[in-house]
Amino acid sequence: MTTMRRGPLAALSAAALVLAGCTTIGGKASAGGPREAKKPTDVTIGFSQRQLDAPYFAAMVDAARKKARKRGFHLEVQNADGDAVTQLNQAQTLVAQGIDVLVVDAMSPKTQQVQLKDVAGEVPLVFVDTGIEGVGVTSVSSDNYAIGKLSGRLAAKRFHRGSTISLAVLNGGPDDEIVGPDRQRGFLDGLRAGGVKYHLVARTPANYSQDAAVPATESILAAHRNVDLIVGLNDSMTLGALSTLRDKGNKKTLVAAAADGQKQALQEISAGGCDGRYISTGLNSPKLAADLAFDLALRIGTGDVAPKDIEKQRYTKAAGINCENVDDYLDPHSVF
Repeated sequence: MTTMRRGPLAALSAAALVLAGCTTIGGKASAGGPREAKKPTDVTIGFSQRQLDAPYFAAMVDAARKKARKRGFHLEVQNADGDAVTQLNQAQTLVAQGIDVLVVDAMSPKTQQVQLKDVAGEVPLVFVDTGIEGVGVTSVSSDNYAIGKLSGRLAAKRFHRGSTISLAVLNGGPDDEIVGPDRQRGFLDGLRAGGVKYHLVARTPANYSQDAAVPATESILAAHRNVDLIVGLNDSMTLGALSTLRDKGNKKTLVAAAADGQKQALQEISAGGCDGRYISTGLNSPKLAADLAFDLALRIGTGDVAPKDIEKQRYTKAAGINCENVDDYLDPHSVF
C-alpha cells in the first residue's frame, strides 16, 4: 500500500479552504468596540502554543495557567507540536468551542496570515512571542532585534577589537520567518558595534531545541573544526552546542545566545565567569510576555477594554546578559 503525504503548502491550502468555509471573513472581532461585560470566571481564553519541546514555550504555558488560577478565568491550551497546519486546525476548534479570546504563538507568520486573519474576524486574537503584522488585536513580544544586538555587543567584549572571527549560527529552520532573522541581524550588528568583524561559515537549523542542536553542532564542527563562536538564536540551542563541544573535547570554540535568558544558560554564564565559554545571552522572558498577553486577553474578554483601543505592538523589557550582570537575572527557582 502506498501512502501519499501532502507537502506543507498543499496542506495549508486545504486548511485555508476549511477556514474560509467556517469563518466570517472581514469580521471585526479583533478591531471593534468593547465586548459584553463578563466576570473573569465567565471568560474562556484559548491558547494555541506553537510547541512545547523547548523550555521557553513550556514556561509560557506554565505562566498562563498560573494567571488563570489567580484571576479565575478558564484556559484551554493546545500544543501544535511545531506544525503550522495543526495550529490552524486547533485554532478553529477552539473558536468552535466558544472561547471568548484566542492567544496564539504563531508557528509560520507568512503561511498562516490569511487563515488567522479569518479567525481574528470571529474572535479577538492576541499574539504572544510571534505575531503577524496587520492581524489580530495586538502582538506581545520581546524586541528581538534589540535583544540580539545587546547580546552581540556583550559577546564582542570577549574578542580583540578590530579582529575578524569565524562564526556559525544555529537557527529555527525554514518556518522561522521573523523572530530568528531579527535576532540574528541584531546579534551580528551588535558584534560590529563592538568592533568585531565576522566570517559567517554556517547557518544550521536546530528548531529552537536543545536536542536538535546536538547533531546540528556536530555538522558544523565536521566542516569547521576550529570555528571561533557558535551562536544559537535561543539558549536551548546554545546549551545543546555547548554540551556537544564538551563531548567532542573542543576547548576553543565559544558560545553565545541571541536571546532568552534561560536559567540553565545563566547558570553556565555565572559558573564560568568572565573567562567562561558561554559569553552572553539576551533577556526574553516568557513570563513577562505571557503575563502581559493574558492580562490584555482577560481585559478584552471581560469587556474592560475595546480591542480597537489596544496598541498594535507591545514589547517586554530588553537586556543583554553576561558575566558582569548575570546575578541580576539568575533566579534558581525560576521555571525557565
